[in-house]
Amino acid sequence: MKLIDFENHFYDQCLIDALESRTEPPYYRKDTDLITWSDAITMPQGPLLEKLLQVGEERIALMDTLGIDCAVLSCSPGAEQLDPAESAAICRRTNDVLYQLVQRFPGRYLGSAILPVKDVPAAVAELERCVKELGFVAWHTHSNYGETAPDDPRYRPIFQKADELGVYVYLHPQLANASRVDDCGFPVAGPGLGFTMDTVTTLTRMIVGGLFDELPNLKVMLGHLGEALPFLLGRMDNRLKFLPNPKAKNKQDFSAYFHRNIYVTTSGNMSPEAFECTRRVLGLERILFGSDYPFEDASDMVEYVKNLPLGEQERSMLYYKNAQALGVHV
Repeated sequence: MKLIDFENHFYDQCLIDALESRTEPPYYRKDTDLITWSDAITMPQGPLLEKLLQVGEERIALMDTLGIDCAVLSCSPGAEQLDPAESAAICRRTNDVLYQLVQRFPGRYLGSAILPVKDVPAAVAELERCVKELGFVAWHTHSNYGETAPDDPRYRPIFQKADELGVYVYLHPQLANASRVDDCGFPVAGPGLGFTMDTVTTLTRMIVGGLFDELPNLKVMLGHLGEALPFLLGRMDNRLKFLPNPKAKNKQDFSAYFHRNIYVTTSGNMSPEAFECTRRVLGLERILFGSDYPFEDASDMVEYVKNLPLGEQERSMLYYKNAQALGVHV
């Protein structure tokens, strides 16, 4: 039974070099081994950066050990927040390196494009190149780009191009802009709570802003079993029906888009209760495997899904058949 990993992260050295040369966040300093994401938040790298940069034989050997047949590789945060011209160069270089990895290890890696979103025409052109020339299967983006976020109408042409090309969009968390949890430290401001806060806000604004009504075939993927939204869908539907909201542009129930446009992965959420809630609310056909490596221990993620109480047919859906239904084939 094939196992496809939909969230597997990497960096190319060119982005680290670009972050090291910056004086404003985000920037990286080798002497302290920290990425400074904002004036309030720094993220220690330690062995994490080494693992992000190791996407050759070392990563393949780990996948072999864990029984992961194929991984969709995506660039971790940073490139989208650079100045437009530098971002365009770094994104193109990163995508080219990713293409070389896909060619070097056929059938083991698939590509997800990183785009210079602050230059929308350049981002649209780069996504078209990545899909039509490099064979990538997705656009990997983040819940904010510093002062702006993907739900801003200025980015609508990039989503239109993804829809036209038939590739899904992976909406990965980023640190919340001006978050009230910054003073709680990175573990809370980031993966513990802040990531979910920011991603939930961005996706909600996409839905309420009418993105999926304009693009009814667009597919968006969330990690962490849907960033807690499956637990909230009933209340969201109830409140949006009960209270008049002339600002809402969505034409269907809030939850309807989760059954038509939105998929989720297991990445970084190893709660059996969260999985059961997600399966009951969305259906198993909307869930795919994601390891979140190296931000999570991939062996723990694989062991977690192995121990889920699933039948053979259900497990095959989670492992690879839902990927095929989404148009991702290995």
